[in-house]
Amino acid sequence: MYFKNSVAAIIVIFAIIFGAKTFFSDLVHVGYDDNLTLAERIAPLGQVYLEGDIDVNVIKAPVKTSAKVRSGEEIYTTVCASCHASGVLSAPKFGNKADWAPRVKRGIADLVKVAITGVGAMPPKGTCMNCSDDELTAAIEHMIK
Repeated sequence: MYFKNSVAAIIVIFAIIFGAKTFFSDLVHVGYDDNLTLAERIAPLGQVYLEGDIDVNVIKAPVKTSAKVRSGEEIYTTVCASCHASGVLSAPKFGNKADWAPRVKRGIADLVKVAITGVGAMPPKGTCMNCSDDELTAAIEHMIK
């Protein structure tokens, strides 16, 4: 009995040592390049700018839009129709003059502004984050026909 427990304990100890060695041996060399100079090894990974260091109005994030301008009908069919075809959550229905009349009175520019920012249950851009303002305008014009 004593022999079985001793052998089992030795096997467990070796398993722990081997497992730890295997686990930590891969962590030591992750992303390490032997050809780097000391200055390159200790160089900062990024930069910190304090308020006033740079003019943030000059920096603009790139806006990704589709390379091909899509028609209003295409935008409506692929994005807008999921809510505007049936009027989900009070969305004005496609082609329904009564639904669109009070909105059209505010003008197309306001409709586009609301479409970009979102309103009520409609998220910004109606979830079409790669739609340009012109494509949204075309989609709105297509829906209010």
